[in-house]
Amino acid sequence: MTHTEFTISDGVAWLTLARPEVRNALTGDKMLEEILGAVQTAESDPAVTVLVVTGKGSAFSAGGDVREMHAREGMFDGSPEELTETYRNTIQRLTRAMAATDLATIAAVNGPAVGAGFDLALSCDLRIGSTEARFAHTFIDLGIIPGDGGAWLLPRVVGWQRAAELAFTARFVDAQEAVALGILIEAVTPERLQARTRELAELIASKPGHSVRLTKRLLRQARSMDLEGFLELSAALQAISHHTDAHLEAVESYVASWDAKRKDRN
Repeated sequence: MTHTEFTISDGVAWLTLARPEVRNALTGDKMLEEILGAVQTAESDPAVTVLVVTGKGSAFSAGGDVREMHAREGMFDGSPEELTETYRNTIQRLTRAMAATDLATIAAVNGPAVGAGFDLALSCDLRIGSTEARFAHTFIDLGIIPGDGGAWLLPRVVGWQRAAELAFTARFVDAQEAVALGILIEAVTPERLQARTRELAELIASKPGHSVRLTKRLLRQARSMDLEGFLELSAALQAISHHTDAHLEAVESYVASWDAKRKDRN
């Protein structure tokens, strides 16, 4: 039995979390390995430039399985030393993979995204939500912290002060407020979510693939590099881009179109 659904179409990889009976909880080796495998498969396909992540059923993801926490089963079993290694080797691998990918990533948030589920959405470059979407950093209510790296992700999306407020209170944010805070770029009706996400994903996928991936790499590196180092990287990647067939074809098409417009005006 698989815990995810994965397809590739027109340069877009679609990954659906498919454990609706537990609200797409992320805990469990099988779920995590399937997600990581899907990311790797999408990255290794040169025709793919966009990865969409969404949830099946009424929730995007409930994050950790609280019943497993209560029973101290699965990834929640063990001594403090063992749990440290478990976090490093399970949920933190997902955070690292999403942070490291050169794919443009989109979260299509169909319902509640809670705890690590919220962080999975935050790890995507773009987020479109259903009006049924809700978000909460509920770790503190369970007497724990965002062990998946969520305290690194949240301030980068909403700013330090708002991140602190959301983390300290564990309150829920509805879709309308999520748009205002920049968590979502837009909220649409549930019936429109897949179509609107597809429109955005296919628009990005229609661009030169190497440019999408290299631009994503630059955006990622901008978080940690100083200006001089970043400019050097930009120059090197730009030099590579100038020698791709996609660039030459795009420039030729642009010049031909411009010349045609000038001819029509004259």
